[in-house]
Formats: sequence, structure tokens, C-alpha cells
Amino acid sequence: MTKKQDRQTIPFIELMYCLFEDAVNRGEIPPGEYSVIISKDIPPTDEEDGCLSREEIPDICEPVSECHEHDGIVTITADLYGASPEEIRYTLHHGVLYLAAHAESVIYRAAYPVEEGAAETLTRTFKNGVIEFTYKKEERRSGNVVPDTKNTNTD
Repeated sequence: MTKKQDRQTIPFIELMYCLFEDAVNRGEIPPGEYSVIISKDIPPTDEEDGCLSREEIPDICEPVSECHEHDGIVTITADLYGASPEEIRYTLHHGVLYLAAHAESVIYRAAYPVEEGAAETLTRTFKNGVIEFTYKKEERRSGNVVPDTKNTNTD
């Protein structure tokens, strides 16, 4: 990595670290080790040194979002103002729904914990800048209840 790349990449690495640390502290993702691949999808525009000016670097933020459950259906909505459907990416991996979108001057990033079985029923819609994910919550099967055999009777 060159010094130019370092100057451009280090702030993003620090931001990713802070975002992951905050998400772990809020309980949104479980603690552990994560491998993060950072790629630059914005071509350099400054012909002289190939570096982006501060005005050209998009802001990275978490979208305003909401998660709720009703009648066994979980709904996650996120406001992706300015993003087009072609610029939205999502993936479901190890019980986490990862969302990324690119708008004119903003990159939206978010991670939402979901149940492991969500992939089977996950659907999404996008309308008026709002993406909505829904999935059916798995029914918890109650196992056989084993009675307490401890004798509490004192004769």
C-alpha cells in the first residue's frame, strides 16, 4: 500500500472499527473476530496525485431504521434517501443481515441481527427511498418438560 492509499484508507478502517465496536456494545452483533474487506469503488478524480478531495469522499452513515415484530412477522425498515435500487446491496450471513447502499454523497451501512432461519422467508421491497425486509419468525418448539424429581417434602 502506498502512502497515498494509506491516507485514504486509514480513516475508513478507523471508522469501520468504531462502527463494529459500537454495534457490539449495543448488542446488535455478537462479540468475536470479524474479517472486513475494504475496497474502494470510487475512482480517483484528481489527475495530479490520484487522491480524492475531502468534498469528493462520501459520508458513511447508518440509515435511520426500525425493527419490529407483529404476529410472528419481523419487519426491518431503513431509510436510504437518495439511493436507487441498483445501488443497494444486502447479504445474510451467520444470523446478521448486512445492508449497504450508495447515494449521491452518502454511503449507507448497517447490520441487523436476525434469526438463523430468516433466509428461507426473507423478502424485500424498496419504495420511495425506504427498503423493507420481512421474514417469518421461527416458532420455538417447546421440548418435553421434565418434572423436578427433587423431594421437597420434609417428614
